Amino acid sequence: MRNSIFFGSIGVLAETSDLQRQAYNAALKLHGINWQWNIGTYCSLLQDSGGQKRLSSFAGSGLDNRQIVKIHNDKQKIFDELMNDGIKPRPGCIEAIDRCKTLGGKVGFVTSTTQATINTIKKALSGSINFDDFDLITSNKVVSIPKPDKAIYDFAMTSLRLNANEIVAIEDTKTNQHAAIQSGIDCYLYPGEYATVDYQDVSSKNYIESGLDIQNLLY
Repeated sequence: MRNSIFFGSIGVLAETSDLQRQAYNAALKLHGINWQWNIGTYCSLLQDSGGQKRLSSFAGSGLDNRQIVKIHNDKQKIFDELMNDGIKPRPGCIEAIDRCKTLGGKVGFVTSTTQATINTIKKALSGSINFDDFDLITSNKVVSIPKPDKAIYDFAMTSLRLNANEIVAIEDTKTNQHAAIQSGIDCYLYPGEYATVDYQDVSSKNYIESGLDIQNLLY
């Protein structure tokens, strides 16, 4: 019986990429750094998980670790402000959670983002999603190695006492999808507006075109 579901990242539950991009640009400007990440640049940066990692990757030796941490912290504050009015979940997420609960399965939010970002998302989606329905919510404090390493998925399975064949995972980028696949979990790609995909992706049986199909993956 495959009745449990792991939502692998914020981008699966809600489309926040443009707000994140705006927050980074505002934080960079606040620190006197004249970089403006356009949509194309940010799409490229999203292929790696972790906000501080993206800053470090883009900057090369142009920023030290102290600067990166400060910029990222300010980005988080700005992002929180942008999210104050609330956001809507992506299509199919609510239906999939309901289906999972009906089948007696477990719901996991297997993200490696910060607890602060998780709190922001929970607040912004509180009008649509009851996070008490989640049996596990992870953060970057859970494992030391981020995705695409499989460590966080292994942790989630162990914590919830689930086998891989009992779970369907949903990710919004190929990098994160690889982490779930490495753990033996059947993982489907549900890309957001800023994700890059190719013909091989969209023709795969593990590609989700309509979010409303997610609930049908559980049985």
